[in-house]
Amino acid sequence: MQGFVDFAAEIGIALAYLVPAFAYLAAIGTFLFAGWGFWQQAQPANPFRGKPWIPVLSLILSGVFAAFPRILTLASNSGGGSVTVGTGGAFGYVPSVGAGGVLGATPAETIVNVVQVFQGFFQAFGAMMALLAVFAWWSVVRGASRRGQGGCLVQFAFGVALINVLPLSRLLATLFRANT
Repeated sequence: MQGFVDFAAEIGIALAYLVPAFAYLAAIGTFLFAGWGFWQQAQPANPFRGKPWIPVLSLILSGVFAAFPRILTLASNSGGGSVTVGTGGAFGYVPSVGAGGVLGATPAETIVNVVQVFQGFFQAFGAMMALLAVFAWWSVVRGASRRGQGGCLVQFAFGVALINVLPLSRLLATLFRANT
């Protein structure tokens, strides 16, 4: 079990480094896209005819991507969490399975223990899903995707919920324990 936990923790740490890197690369890309869009609006063959807000929105999204770890921290705190989103090990810790394993006295304790052991992976994966939700929303607004904007909002909300997976699992465990 410890090998699987270590593997998941390493994937979580890799994702925790990739999320800000992708966000900063997206910030540079959307900033350059905004500059190109403003330049294209002065050309006779304007590709944004009927959508003049696209370059402005791209410039705003450049700031969103540049401050994405801070935005995720604020969204996490708004959801009742206390996780500070950063890079690498700042998401969590590399867990270890004790001598007794992850089994608890009740099924609810076992689920909370498993979630606690894989917490670093869940947090990094949630941050990646939130970033992909913003990418998906950007493609919907530009007209490059046929998804709905509401689906992107739901994906972002579930990504933030995954960042706060431990308090959420404890809440669900107490709810299920109270109903039995």
